[in-house]
Amino acid sequence: MSTLANLEIALRRDRNLAALSDSHVHRATREDGLGIIKGRDAITAEWVNEDAADVDIVADLTEMIGYKVKDWHGHRWVWRDEGRILREVVIEDRGEEKTTPPAHSPLGELRSGEGQYAAGNKALLPPGFPEGARDLADWLHQAWNGRAFNLYDRDWLPALIRQIPDATFYFEHAIVGETQTAILWRVHGHHGNGQRIRLIGSSVFTGDADETVIDHAAMMAQVGRGILSYV
Repeated sequence: MSTLANLEIALRRDRNLAALSDSHVHRATREDGLGIIKGRDAITAEWVNEDAADVDIVADLTEMIGYKVKDWHGHRWVWRDEGRILREVVIEDRGEEKTTPPAHSPLGELRSGEGQYAAGNKALLPPGFPEGARDLADWLHQAWNGRAFNLYDRDWLPALIRQIPDATFYFEHAIVGETQTAILWRVHGHHGNGQRIRLIGSSVFTGDADETVIDHAAMMAQVGRGILSYV
């Protein structure tokens, strides 16, 4: 079991929050569907709000883990600096209601032309994206951005597109393991009510099957958030 998996168990089951001082650098950041927490002390303060709970590690790719707590799933991705966590991205679909501060009214289409042309067969991938995950990313790009739902028969995809018709998927990072491949991705788009939506998603593929986690509560918080008014 990886050090990241053992850390998850220590924090969540054993409530050993002191482990954070050894696992994270002081300037570490934690990002979820609603924003970024800066600093190890602030990350520790977030863990204080958690109740002790059993956790099952369902995927372990060293620098990415999938876990199950009670009846909900989560994925955690980390990047390190000299062995200690510098940045982490957490996606958890707990089913709990969330709120987010009001935002400025959308200014209109910020991605001029996108969505009006065929998606193509190749995903636009960042530098350093693992070669072993490129074919998978290209396939997901065709299915998700190209709306070829027949290539990826999962109920969550058309359900998401119905809510965010102009959703564009971006593949940010991937880890290729011996039997599993994990991909971290993001969605930008606009809800039918005009709200701008930004989501983080994570998928772990084992053969043709995958476990995909999206923070649906973060999406609904963005859909229902207020608009700043200066009148």
